[in-house]
Amino acid sequence: MPHERLSIYKISDVNQEIDEPHVLSKDIILLMMINFLVMTAVTTQIGTLPLYVTRLGGNAAMSGLVVGIWGLAALGARIPVGKWIDRYGRKQLILIGLVILMIDFSTLIFMSTLMSLIALRAIQGIGNGTQSTAVATLVADKLPQKKLSIGLGYFSISQTLPAAIGPAIGLLIIENWGFQALFYFSLSLVSVAFLLTLFVKDTYHKDSKILPTTQLTTGFKDLIRMPSVWVPSLLIFIVCFANAAVAAFLIQFGEQKQLSPTIVGLSFTVQAIVGALARVYFAKLYFYFKSFVLIVAGIIMVAMAYLSIAFGESVMLLLLAGALNGFGLALLMPLMNAVVLRKVTLAERGRATAIFSSGMDVAYGLGALVWGIVVSFFGFQGMYICTALVVVTTLGLVWWHRRLLSE
Repeated sequence: MPHERLSIYKISDVNQEIDEPHVLSKDIILLMMINFLVMTAVTTQIGTLPLYVTRLGGNAAMSGLVVGIWGLAALGARIPVGKWIDRYGRKQLILIGLVILMIDFSTLIFMSTLMSLIALRAIQGIGNGTQSTAVATLVADKLPQKKLSIGLGYFSISQTLPAAIGPAIGLLIIENWGFQALFYFSLSLVSVAFLLTLFVKDTYHKDSKILPTTQLTTGFKDLIRMPSVWVPSLLIFIVCFANAAVAAFLIQFGEQKQLSPTIVGLSFTVQAIVGALARVYFAKLYFYFKSFVLIVAGIIMVAMAYLSIAFGESVMLLLLAGALNGFGLALLMPLMNAVVLRKVTLAERGRATAIFSSGMDVAYGLGALVWGIVVSFFGFQGMYICTALVVVTTLGLVWWHRRLLSE
């Protein structure tokens, strides 16, 4: 049945609410392009770096460290960056993060040892943690308050699409041209993102009439104590912690099943397509169903995706897993992000975004390390069964805080 809120809207009003063009302004589109380019540059390495580690003489645990340290370093960057974003504005932090990434990818081209790879991945995490927090905050600034969920749904296409297609692109490049070409490719994408950032207008100080920095008394501890911040952040942390097993180890699991990396990459491609389509139609879903229903549906889809991987013996089940994972994450990410931002002030958005994003950083960083250990004891199938069970536990969190998540 249609959502009960339709009873207070005329159908024409709902359609106008969904289709209003100013949600996707010029700056929002530019920020989506910037985020898409940077995230594509980063995610092309997620599935390929474990292969690079093997070539350099490392093992599975070392692969988990190389993948995971990126997220842990990004976490370390986000906390101070969140404060700087709220004090000094958004655009300059985007540019600083992009410069760090450009230097990092330039150095990766010429360095080829395990220790240098680990160090450069950490620096890459710092750069990405800086620019992505600033980009997400600036996007929220430019969206109408009543359309945060819808606008963030559109913006999240630029986050999910790279996460899905990046590994496949990375595999295609290394299979045909090698790892150095991959780093050149990532450098070129980040360089274009830097140029596009110059055309984005940061009106934070001018439009918000922000108070002097000495009057910004709300700290991270105060924000973290707010249920509207920690509940959605924890939920996304758990889901991304489980998803780290897909991002870091699906290629190797496919090899065990005697599936080529190209075939496994199709799962990421399906995830990208389904995730993008779900976000395009997210506005209509949001108006026809309760947020609570969409959240529960997203959790169930993600858990089913991991079970499909665990018990799948065919390419079709692997593709189904990609579709379910893409759809489920497409529902959860914008809804949880909107809950976090809806009840904080403009001067707190940088720190609130840092907290929310930090959960994802820790999840992917810690997840890659933990699942690398789990797979050594229980194998790939056991690991993916565990990920499904971990995701299902979030249903208890959702039910306990259903009032907050249904607003």
